[in-house]
Amino acid sequence: MHPAAIGLDRLAALTPDDAVLLLTAGVFLIFLELNRPGWIIPGALGLLAALFAMASLFRQVLSMPEVVLMCTAIALLLLDLRRRTPAIVSIAATIALISGFSHLVARGEPRVRIGTAVGCGALIGATTAILTRIARRARTNKGLD
Repeated sequence: MHPAAIGLDRLAALTPDDAVLLLTAGVFLIFLELNRPGWIIPGALGLLAALFAMASLFRQVLSMPEVVLMCTAIALLLLDLRRRTPAIVSIAATIALISGFSHLVARGEPRVRIGTAVGCGALIGATTAILTRIARRARTNKGLD
């Protein structure tokens, strides 16, 4: 068997919990690279981890309403990056991420456990909101906004 095929079989063996945890780790490595540009390794590893996690999740039967909910949450977090929004927007996006993670797998076992969904959704949502506010304040202090 080709080595790449063996790697894909192991990728398929990731549980949805493992894939969500790997996705969260990848997002945080990408955040680290964005915060400290030029290091390259964290960003590359984060992108690789996020892609592996997404590939593993796409091998599952996903609930399309939950995928749309998670895309909406990401859009709300991006909107918060571009425009000053009330804190409720970040809170709503975080709740949408948690709900999306917890109901992501449409049918069959295993599913994403609620603890994993709450932990990963809250970490991604809260960290994104905090980093967004820091970035916006830095841009304002430099006179860019």
